[in-house]
Amino acid sequence: MQIYGIDLASEKFDVSFIDEDGRARHIVVKNTFAQIEKFLDKLPAEAHLVAEHTGVYGDLLLYLADSRGVAVSYVQAYAIKHSMGLVRGKSDPLDCARIREYGERNTDRLVPTHFPSESLYRLKELHATRRLLVDMRKLALTSQRGDRMRPLHSTVAESAKAAAIEELNARIDEVEKEMQRIIDQDPALKKTSEIVQSIPGIGPVTTTQLIIKTDNFTRVATPKKCATLAGISPWPNSTGKSDRGCHVSLMGDRELKSLLYMCARSASVYFEKMRIYRMKKQDVEKKHFFVVMNNIANRLLKIIYALVRKGEMFDPNFVTIDPRLKTCI
Repeated sequence: MQIYGIDLASEKFDVSFIDEDGRARHIVVKNTFAQIEKFLDKLPAEAHLVAEHTGVYGDLLLYLADSRGVAVSYVQAYAIKHSMGLVRGKSDPLDCARIREYGERNTDRLVPTHFPSESLYRLKELHATRRLLVDMRKLALTSQRGDRMRPLHSTVAESAKAAAIEELNARIDEVEKEMQRIIDQDPALKKTSEIVQSIPGIGPVTTTQLIIKTDNFTRVATPKKCATLAGISPWPNSTGKSDRGCHVSLMGDRELKSLLYMCARSASVYFEKMRIYRMKKQDVEKKHFFVVMNNIANRLLKIIYALVRKGEMFDPNFVTIDPRLKTCI
């Protein structure tokens, strides 16, 4: 395996690799269709590209490399940064060399990254557009509420904000309908969406968010990994005689975390088993409200992954059999 470290940017990317003579080489490739194809044509068969995950800047490279069967691994910048130790200086040639060194030291930990399906990729683009429109609407609504405190009002400003909010609402509805249309046209996405939404407390927005963040439950393959991604997975914090218990990490996808918390609050009312669990933990054992909601969110993820893996809809009458009794049946 020959590692190629890549530092991605919008217009070009820097590449670091070791040539046949054992010397470190550095080249610059324009981030265009033609130049990337020329770069991929010159790669040896055992080449493995390692790059930081930088969003849309690396989508074209991933698309072309995946179509040609070239191995690519996108790594979080946090993991690369905290693996280098104490370093000084920063430049594009240095960054791609450090990424290459990371890949060479951690070849056993490199996970191949694949370009998502066309439906999933379009769904991600629409989701990003929806989030942008929702943020714009939130700003407009906040400004509109603040205008109520003004002693004097401008009718032009009020009408402009009202028209903008109305237009944003229409665009958000349009994007949501298109997202639902894409899901309905893709059999795999449609089946997953129906399974997840059959669970009490989980709606279409959270379902779409989970599908996008986990690549339809393939890239993030376990509920523990999904909980870690969302920042709701508890981790121990102890050393020596000091034991501070388990706490969730502040690192995580806050948007997904807030959606899972809202689903947990809804499930604690409409999902009978979760409602009983909340009453037991909060009313009887006097656990903190957010601790109970965090536990319910983790339980919902376990149910989601189990049903998606089996391809079954949620059954409210399902009874879990104790594994110790299965041998007796």
